[in-house]
Amino acid sequence: MQAAKTTIRLLRSTRSLAMLENYPLGSRAFAQSALSSASTSIDKQDITDRVLDLLRSSPFIDPAKVSSAADFKRDLELDILDSVQVMAAAEEEFAIEIPNSEADKFTNTSQLIEYIVTHPQAK
Repeated sequence: MQAAKTTIRLLRSTRSLAMLENYPLGSRAFAQSALSSASTSIDKQDITDRVLDLLRSSPFIDPAKVSSAADFKRDLELDILDSVQVMAAAEEEFAIEIPNSEADKFTNTSQLIEYIVTHPQAK
């Protein structure tokens, strides 16, 4: 999983800004990162909204199935690679590192949200 995350990060970092506009996950993370960098404290509702927006903007997730309690496999139909992309996008969105040992435990949206809420460096 670490190799996949590294590859995704590398691909995202080498894209030009014009190319990012074609990939909602990357451009959303870029834009939100710039907007949220001034704030060091975010509330749970803001995190929930941003996670749900991030999932809805993903090209491999049906936006109608996204909810704060959606199961990654059953509801959103994420495979392993999709899950890695979601975790990498969440890391970019909130400027955090999610260890593989933690990411492997997430089975639904609410667990990801709770992890970010309790992460001291989330922006």
